[in-house]
Amino acid sequence: MTQSKVVEIPVHANAAGNAANHAALRTIRARVIEVRKQNGITDSDAEPGESKVNPDDPFQGLIGSGNVIEPPFDMLTLSMLSEHSTELGQCVDAMEVNIAGTGHRLPSRLRLDDVTPVSGERPKESPAAQAAKAERVRLVNFFQYATRESFVAFRRKLQKDLEQTGNGYFEVLRNAAGEIQGFTHVPSYQVRLGRMDEDARKVNRKILELQVDGSVQLKTQDEWRRFRKFVQTRSVHRHTLRTLQGWKAVWFKEFGDDRLMDKNTGEFRDNVPVKDRATEMIHLKIYSGRSPYGLPRYIGNLLSIFGDRAAEEINYITFRNNNIPSMLLLVSNGQLTQGTIDRIQSFVESQVQGSDNYSKFLIVEGEPFGEEGEDGGQVKVDAKPLTGQQHKDALFQNYSENNQDKIRRAFRLPPIFVGRSDDYTRATAESSRKLADEQVFAPERVEFDNLMNRILFPEMNVLYHKFKSNSPNTTDNSQLVKILGGAEKTGGMTPRIARAVLEDILGIDLPELPAGFPADVPFSLTMAEAVKNKADTSEVGQTVTALKALGVLGPDGELDIGVEVEKGELSESEMAGMAVKLMALNRTVEKLWRRQQDLESSEEE
Repeated sequence: MTQSKVVEIPVHANAAGNAANHAALRTIRARVIEVRKQNGITDSDAEPGESKVNPDDPFQGLIGSGNVIEPPFDMLTLSMLSEHSTELGQCVDAMEVNIAGTGHRLPSRLRLDDVTPVSGERPKESPAAQAAKAERVRLVNFFQYATRESFVAFRRKLQKDLEQTGNGYFEVLRNAAGEIQGFTHVPSYQVRLGRMDEDARKVNRKILELQVDGSVQLKTQDEWRRFRKFVQTRSVHRHTLRTLQGWKAVWFKEFGDDRLMDKNTGEFRDNVPVKDRATEMIHLKIYSGRSPYGLPRYIGNLLSIFGDRAAEEINYITFRNNNIPSMLLLVSNGQLTQGTIDRIQSFVESQVQGSDNYSKFLIVEGEPFGEEGEDGGQVKVDAKPLTGQQHKDALFQNYSENNQDKIRRAFRLPPIFVGRSDDYTRATAESSRKLADEQVFAPERVEFDNLMNRILFPEMNVLYHKFKSNSPNTTDNSQLVKILGGAEKTGGMTPRIARAVLEDILGIDLPELPAGFPADVPFSLTMAEAVKNKADTSEVGQTVTALKALGVLGPDGELDIGVEVEKGELSESEMAGMAVKLMALNRTVEKLWRRQQDLESSEEE
């Protein structure tokens, strides 16, 4: 017969925390039994006391009425798991820093620094270029103060919530004119999802549409959508771990819903005062097919997290209490007097240094066997050390290590990202960084970029710029130099492309190219054109310049090969052609002479 697993948990002063933990344990099918002892009286004997705190979860009433969907796991418990695990916190921090901690930049959608390849002159600045510059200034100022903290810190909070609970939320603030002016992070454990609308509504959605000429236009399209509500509530905690009774629920509407909602009741109506109108919320989640909520990546490793915690607690209790004493004092055929025991205890406590538990020993006494009045034999006292049986190291080390590996693999992180780098070489470390960025971090950054570019930027009327998250430099610089050098030789590398590569690697926006510089012409052609322009205006091409540099032609154009030519008899192009022919003839004659010399030398030998 299958037996239920019994998990004993001591009663904690925080009733709300205990209720959350019990809900999580019930989810993994563990039966929880609270063991409580007060002055030696068990729960079965004592009179039950009356609770002084609110026993209900703030969302239970809303869930019971059908307005709110219950999450598959308790969000508060999931958000606290990092506090009770030696591995989960490092994994969450690694995901948070590498995905959301690298910052962002605002690359332009348009090529505003085009120049004419022939003349090399920059055209007159167009109205689109002027609007793009103004838009860039607006975006820089917006992201500087869009959140109370820095935008990087705001993104890191969202990512941490996403990794801990599988869900992230932030509020979108608009001014009186309906323009987006900022964002506010909302802790994920405080939010629950409302029911989705039964009927779809027709709304106008702003989109950015690419044109044939490369420009971008802001348009609107009609679409049918079903929206849902969100509700946030928060219990107040004191330093005494008592939860105050009462809470206040605040309702939010989904981003893009143009209806007016009362933030206090969650009802849609037409005459809501401005101060009571609900704001919009955006929900980020790690997709789960069985729930509208997201689920964290480690959800399949809950038992590994609890098991590792239990192993840590057993080790702590073992070392703290020293379950095996350091020595046994065996007394046979007699008993020690209480005075002797007190003297031994006083000596150990005053003279033996170290932990109290490790300096204690066990006294085992034995009484003589026989009838009263008979001689029971000689009393014997023996001291037997037990230091060899004491635990010298932690218990369950292999079990704990396997659990930690399972937790880390749930995030698909190489060991170096959680501090395990003892046996790593530089090549292995670089490969691990590159693989993790390609397979784990970069796709997550792309998802947030898509949210900004597809959802928020059209609502902000941003036409000329994109949101791009920075990525760490995981490129091999030596290989990059070879690639750029090969592309330059084949004409595939232009200054504009090279700058785009540098901006992506360095994560910064480089200044514009100088006026008149051909950004879309390979730099080798630009240099060749610059060398050609250094020649005299009356010379044909660079052949004459090269011949002058070799000394074949003099500064006045005369041939310096022993042939006198009157000036004016030959044109410069004819002199250049004649010089080339004479140079070829000279090389041929020299080769024939050297061959003849070699033949004569061989005959003499």
